Amino acid sequence: MGQLRGIGVVIGLTFLLGACEGSPNPSDQATAPLGEPEAALPPPPPPQGAFLAQLTPEQTSQLNALGVQVVAPGQVPPTFSVVDIRGRSVAGNELDEGAAYAIVYRDGANRCFAIEFAASRIGDVPVTENRLPIDPPLFADQSYGLNYGLYEDGELRSQFPDPQLYTDWLVATSGAYRLIGASYINSTFPDQPPCQDISPEEAVQIVESLTVLAPEETGDGEAPQ
Repeated sequence: MGQLRGIGVVIGLTFLLGACEGSPNPSDQATAPLGEPEAALPPPPPPQGAFLAQLTPEQTSQLNALGVQVVAPGQVPPTFSVVDIRGRSVAGNELDEGAAYAIVYRDGANRCFAIEFAASRIGDVPVTENRLPIDPPLFADQSYGLNYGLYEDGELRSQFPDPQLYTDWLVATSGAYRLIGASYINSTFPDQPPCQDISPEEAVQIVESLTVLAPEETGDGEAPQ
């Protein structure tokens, strides 16, 4: 099953690069979905000294040391911060599973999402009740979608009864990338408190902002090679 293979990617991340507790926003109100109509107010500017994808230069360097092209969101909702980063390098992998990483984001309202990369062993994702098209500029050569809601397959739904949220694998030469939601995070990061999904509209905008991170990234990334 593609879903089970996807979970295995994160479970197999044997090298813990770093874990940092986010600074929850003291407000209990969630921010307005990023996909609101044009009349909605724009998000506030990032705080002074903010880093691209909310990653510090040290964290970006750790991810780039994995030997793969690192992709992360160019636009992260302002109430979210990085709470966990895990990765597996190309070298020294006894199971020959290839490089992998996951960057987990959370806000003060316990909403979460993660960006996941796998160099190998990806499969077709299971069908869910709902799907939205996504058009990430970094991966413009194919048609992709955001999958959310319950699984359509009855057996999968009985094993995993919670609503799902994940994109298709976004394929590049170095491997594949995707956004995953609360169901995956809660099952594969047991050290993190349970969290809830962001809205599908927010997920679409985050994925469409994906960019390549250089060690000291300050501008837009180039398409993954």
